Amino acid sequence: MRALLLALTAAAVTSQASPPSNPAPGLVLIDVIATDARGKSVETLKPGDFVLREDGETQTIEQVRFMKGGAEPAEAGRDTARVFAVYLDEYYVSASNTQLVKDALHRFVDQDLAPGDSVTILRPLDSLLGIRMTSDRQALHRTIDAFEGRRGDYKPRTAFERDYMVNDQAHADVQRTQATWSTLNALALHLANLGTGRKTLLLVSEQADPMLRRRGLESLPTSSSVMRTANRANVSIYVLDPVDAASRASAPEEGPNLLSVLADDTDGARISPASPSSGAEIDTGLRRMVADASAYYLLTYRSARNGDGMFHAVDVSVKVKGVRLRARKGFWAPSPDEIQRANLLAHANDPKPSVPLRPAARTSPIIRPWFGLARGTNGNTRVTFVWEPTGAVPGDRRVRVPSRVEFKALGANGSTVFEGPVRPAGVVSGEPADIAAGAEAVFEVPPGRIRLEMSIQDSAAGAIDTDVRDLLVGDLRAPVAIGTPEVLRARTARDLRGLETNADAVPVASRQFSRAEQLLIRVPVYAPDSAPEVTAKLLNATGLSMRPLTVEAPATPGGRIHIHLPLAGLAPGDYSVELAAASPAGQAKDVLRFHVTN
Repeated sequence: MRALLLALTAAAVTSQASPPSNPAPGLVLIDVIATDARGKSVETLKPGDFVLREDGETQTIEQVRFMKGGAEPAEAGRDTARVFAVYLDEYYVSASNTQLVKDALHRFVDQDLAPGDSVTILRPLDSLLGIRMTSDRQALHRTIDAFEGRRGDYKPRTAFERDYMVNDQAHADVQRTQATWSTLNALALHLANLGTGRKTLLLVSEQADPMLRRRGLESLPTSSSVMRTANRANVSIYVLDPVDAASRASAPEEGPNLLSVLADDTDGARISPASPSSGAEIDTGLRRMVADASAYYLLTYRSARNGDGMFHAVDVSVKVKGVRLRARKGFWAPSPDEIQRANLLAHANDPKPSVPLRPAARTSPIIRPWFGLARGTNGNTRVTFVWEPTGAVPGDRRVRVPSRVEFKALGANGSTVFEGPVRPAGVVSGEPADIAAGAEAVFEVPPGRIRLEMSIQDSAAGAIDTDVRDLLVGDLRAPVAIGTPEVLRARTARDLRGLETNADAVPVASRQFSRAEQLLIRVPVYAPDSAPEVTAKLLNATGLSMRPLTVEAPATPGGRIHIHLPLAGLAPGDYSVELAAASPAGQAKDVLRFHVTN
């Protein structure tokens, strides 16, 4: 029950705060600090001086802005305003370091903050539902004066602690860890709504423990979710660790590993004194933190991957000699669910819902679909959809045979990228040729998750079932990549020759074949400049190699390789074809699995 209260508080904050987002779909903002050899800010760089790579690929920078703040009052929420959030984690600061922390923060407020700076300071168990930024220095001093380190002290100090928090160390540490990550996540979410510029979060702590997953608390923030939220919103986390270097070295088992990771992965820094009771290094670190927030470049570029929910590494370099750059290591792209949730929240008060309701996910048992991926144009991925009936149970007259599928593909933003009828990958007996739909659907989309909606119909165009599912479209823009293998089946040598000469032959969806058949496997393989070396081998059910397979090179550059595989010599069972492509630019592998019957 006690832990549940913390969980409910964290969930309430997450549900009320707007998720961090970029100013326009697909745009990514990266804050970059540029200094010279003496550590002085370089303010004269031009857009052409920067080179930005995402996942190793050079990107086009659409805009470069130099952001300078702190010299004069600025309105909170503007990009040039400096905003700071401070979490005084009393649970993980020793009582002996209380005064050192207080003195350093009082100096920070009096000497480092400018009139236009906005600050919020929280302590454990402060309300996360009413975080407020302030420029009132006296209010900040009062909050700092109330700080008291309590690491290792589990005696309750408030009625809430007496009623809802445990006192034994093992269980109390779990609750205190929950409070730490929930508060940090709430602060990062709050800062995310205060403009697109660089924001600063200062964690005062000697220790950070990972959030262990427990039943019922799966939705609580963790160190990973805090770093994800921070990097999406250009929030940099700095850690004020009051333990001096000598004391830390004498207790290595209490090393601040997670504190350092938290700072490093968000382009912050860990600040600590060199000797006991010395605040000089802390003052220097806090001034460096303020300087980082005062002068930096904001680079804007459009990412084709900004919607797949994955982490993408970003590397920024400069062509000007003598200039040193510092930037965060990458960004977490929002997932399609997060984008949809943000759209719903943004239009919550609209008279009509802006996002239409979609049918619930469902997999139909009467069709067998296949989805193939290949490189498209302009960084997109080409998707091919074919299907076959699974076959009715013998003697069951209730099941009607599917004759066509009304197929709709929706992109990550809900727009329709393909809509139309698709007939099965074999001609349906009795279906008039003049109304027969194509046997495949082909369309291109950016990598990411898409929604597929299918209405399954009989020969009389009556709906007999539905199939609704999400499909994660992979990114095939790596230097060496393998698309989805296509399988075609033939029973006679004449059929096989016809398939070999027909580049537009529709692949089959089934992966179950009889020993009387022969397979023609077509695989799109990509590599820069020259064709890669492609090898294939047949594996048995246990993954052991049976024999290498002959790979026929594509007839044209960028085409598909061909593999001819007769099944007559195979015993009934499971098999797979392992594919490998290699070139000086890299390597790629894929596996095609299938089953052989009598």
